[in-house]
Amino acid sequence: MTGVLASPAPRFYSIAAGRPFLRDLAQGLAASLTESGFTLPDATIYLPTRRAARALAEAFLETAGGAATLTPHICALGDIDEDELALEEPGLEGVLEDELALDPAAPMAERRLVLARWIAEKDKTWFDGQRRWAGAISAADELGRLLDSLYTEEIPAERLEEIVPGELAVHWAQSLEFLKIVTESWPAHLAAQKLTDPAARRITLIDLQTKRWAASPPQKPVIIAGSTGSTPAVARLMKEVASFPSGAVVFPGLDLGASARVWAAIDDPHPQSGLKALLSSLEIERETVKPWPVGEGVENSREGLITVALRPAGASDDWRQWAEDAKAAREDTAAALHGLSLIEAKDEEREAAAIALKFREAIETPERTAMLVTPDRDLARRVSMKMRRWGVAVDDSAGAPFANTPCGIYLRLVARWLCDPSDPVRLTAMMDHGLFAGGLSGADGAKALRRMDKGLRGLKPQSGVEGVRRKLEKSNALSEEIESTLAVLEKACALWPGVEAPFAERFEAHLAAAEMLAASDDESGARRLWRGEDGETGADLLNGLRAGLSLIVHDEAVEYADIFARLIAGGTVRRWAPAHPRLSILGPLEARLQTADLVILGGLNEGIWPRDAAIDPFLSRPMREKLGLPSPERRIGLAAHDFAQLAAAPADILKGAGLLDRVDSGRAADELAAMLDAPRAVNAAPAPQPAPPVEARPQSLSVTQIGTLLRDPYAVYASKILRLRKLDPLGEDFDQRYLGILFHKVLEDYVAEPLAASEEERVARFAALYEKHAEEHGLGPVHEGFWRARSEEAFKFLSEWDAARRAQGQPLVIEGAGEASFSIDGRSFTLTARADRIDRLDSGAAFIIDYKTGTPPSLDQIKTSFSPQLPLTGLIAESGGFADLGETPVAGFEYVRVISRKGNEKFAGAEGDDAMKYIDEAEQGLMKILRHFADAGQPYLSQPRPQFMNEFGDYDHLARRGERNAQGASDDAGGGE
Repeated sequence: MTGVLASPAPRFYSIAAGRPFLRDLAQGLAASLTESGFTLPDATIYLPTRRAARALAEAFLETAGGAATLTPHICALGDIDEDELALEEPGLEGVLEDELALDPAAPMAERRLVLARWIAEKDKTWFDGQRRWAGAISAADELGRLLDSLYTEEIPAERLEEIVPGELAVHWAQSLEFLKIVTESWPAHLAAQKLTDPAARRITLIDLQTKRWAASPPQKPVIIAGSTGSTPAVARLMKEVASFPSGAVVFPGLDLGASARVWAAIDDPHPQSGLKALLSSLEIERETVKPWPVGEGVENSREGLITVALRPAGASDDWRQWAEDAKAAREDTAAALHGLSLIEAKDEEREAAAIALKFREAIETPERTAMLVTPDRDLARRVSMKMRRWGVAVDDSAGAPFANTPCGIYLRLVARWLCDPSDPVRLTAMMDHGLFAGGLSGADGAKALRRMDKGLRGLKPQSGVEGVRRKLEKSNALSEEIESTLAVLEKACALWPGVEAPFAERFEAHLAAAEMLAASDDESGARRLWRGEDGETGADLLNGLRAGLSLIVHDEAVEYADIFARLIAGGTVRRWAPAHPRLSILGPLEARLQTADLVILGGLNEGIWPRDAAIDPFLSRPMREKLGLPSPERRIGLAAHDFAQLAAAPADILKGAGLLDRVDSGRAADELAAMLDAPRAVNAAPAPQPAPPVEARPQSLSVTQIGTLLRDPYAVYASKILRLRKLDPLGEDFDQRYLGILFHKVLEDYVAEPLAASEEERVARFAALYEKHAEEHGLGPVHEGFWRARSEEAFKFLSEWDAARRAQGQPLVIEGAGEASFSIDGRSFTLTARADRIDRLDSGAAFIIDYKTGTPPSLDQIKTSFSPQLPLTGLIAESGGFADLGETPVAGFEYVRVISRKGNEKFAGAEGDDAMKYIDEAEQGLMKILRHFADAGQPYLSQPRPQFMNEFGDYDHLARRGERNAQGASDDAGGGE
């Protein structure tokens, strides 16, 4: 093997796709350095990532046969996809002197908040007049990416001003005006603070080193390997290194066999586009690049197949001929596909399970290694969790977002609660977190949470913790544990500053409250909160944020939780616990140059791998092109290059997308994955048909429950026989249901008073009663404005309607209870009702009125006896069931829609003979349904009548309706009467 350093400079090499890059590099360099009279420690090698640097050190040890050896000095160069875009660590001579001569780099956290502040100010004056700090921080992240692009591509920000607004749409011209943050504000800030942008500083350091080496080339070996040279500064450094007396550049997977026609057709989305652009920057032809001596001449038919499959569209006209040749060379095609499998899972869960099975299978073979490569972090986390089934820990190279760790979630929950302490949903969510203790033991804390959860059901309380206390007291939910918890909550709320306090003060109060609430009966909150890998990471992250918090000004107190969530969004927690040494989960960047016995490529779906071309929020495509910024498709090309390099490996499993019909099917793995959690048999349970004995059946129902018995007998069974009651939701907003309760109280008081003389007095009295009862019924300032206009409209209608009714008679029963008894097959049955209002007309007859804030029943529903409430109330009135009324004939009944009436809304009720007819029919229907369910063999079915089925029954989950509907089952048990 001819030494790679023996050929004349400049020296450019390429290691073919599918080859073990780092192993070949180590073997080639070890032999070449010896031949050239150097030792391994004499060499300095630059790789794209730190992970690759560690793997190369291991490859040198493997090359040495495991014997003790000194390795070369291995450093990491950042690449286009990394956050650090230049030298990742200073390993070059003279870097320290260069750093001392330059202004220090502006901290990234400070840059983010400075940009966000300017964006917030721009937002106030330029856009919609609102300061939204959470959105400003998100926009600052995008603006920071634009700055990095400009610096790394070495495009002066001033060139933005050269884009003539007259050639563009108006909104792009506005964008350019907005980007004065980049062209003017940020440079001025750096100059005033004597700072340098981090990206610009790194580029400057690389250029200084390039110039130093150009003036005095090092005599010892310097190698740059595996980089695509995506930034101009790195490309210049590579060009200089290749010209050193003992320097070389090694490309990853440059296609040396492509024809000139194919090479000319390569565009930005193609896998070779990055290397093609690099060769252009280096001012060399592809023929200048030599194959790396290790592995040279070894045929890799898989690489050729992948190359053809990804051929640019402009050079794909000979695919048909290639397919014919492939058919003729069937054995070669089979060899290319040997070891390549395809798994197409039906969903993400099955995909993760199948990958976990392949991992589990891999570790059964001694020394066998496997890695999953995917840009889909959700898939990576799923696979990691699936492996816990077998007690195997797999490290995800991307780590876990701090915001999604226990510590991060708890801090976000505390922040949300502090912004609205009376919100039961936020309060119980915080209390349910494992880090919340409230000064109690685990058992007492669980008791407090259960009582809190039950006591805060229904309408959301007001006035902070005190409002929570009043609601719990009203619900009889107070206990010793609750009192202790409320005391701690009050202390935590006392730390929260007023609305005018600066964000930094609110930040410190938030953390102090979080520690206070995390304290248990035997351990401090600080100790519980900041321990472990996520706690320590969080402490470092938050401490780093403190210096820039003074930049957040004019924020609203209610925004705090959203701003805090944005601030911690970039934090990452790295795993401390040891992971399995032969399994790894990597992103495409981390996987560059890595090899394993089994490579699994996951998430091969459009929008995931490759990701969709990014949309620049500030610059259009023509604007980017005019500036000289890379096209959005450049990243697709880089992603395609990663795929091509990995797919050419000897053993691969492709997940998520089809490739070729001849690829081995991974159906077995997918089927096994499905079997892991599949039950041995699925026996669909029939629809419940409870038929309790007659003596257990209800002997008393309200008129409303009779309607329920007709529509959904199972609901009556669950509520009256099983005595189950649906819990109200937590923290309900004041909606139309609660407005109805309020209006019932207003009407109760109004009707009890004498009728005022004038229309104005009557409307004013309605308004006064509304104001009197609004707060006690839960109508607070948040919702009052929403309902005010509708309520005032209702006052006018009700005053006119009530005056018209009182002209025919006087209210006698107001929110009154009544009942009537019947004998059904020898058993007594009581029918009850609570009437909103019953007037005694001048004729002596009764008129029944029911208030509705929603849509009242239609006459058709009344006729079919599926909404028999008022006719049955009339039956009770005629039998003397209302004490104040006595036995009285019923002249009519009416549903009165109180609010949101339509101008032409029809009368919902009946009078005279029609009313008597409805009452008689209701009585007949009542007797029929009561006798029907007096039969011990008659079951209580769930919604047996198709015309009245709905998906909102309170007991549908107990009746397993969703399960039967999902299975396509029908309720064939019969509806009876």
